[in-house]
Amino acid sequence: MNTQINADDSSTSLTAAATTEWDGDSENTPVYAVVSAVGDAEGADPVDLPPLYNAVDPEALNDLFMSRANSAVGTVEFEYAGYIVIVRGEGTVEVRSIHES
Repeated sequence: MNTQINADDSSTSLTAAATTEWDGDSENTPVYAVVSAVGDAEGADPVDLPPLYNAVDPEALNDLFMSRANSAVGTVEFEYAGYIVIVRGEGTVEVRSIHES
């Protein structure tokens, strides 16, 4: 998995973003990429994050992007653990702090 973290400390609060890739042909699913990217941005172990199902149905998210029949899905965006999460059909997950200015 390829994760990039960017931090901008120019404002009064730290703004973090992370981008993670997922692959439909591996165990690295969109759900795994979401919790990994948010964990990286938060500096926390993904198991310490709130349950993802409070923000989105994890099974539906994986089905949406990993089903060959729905391969035309562009993006899905939702809020999770203080971040805006953007899952893209080409296999990336981007997270940005909700508190970005």
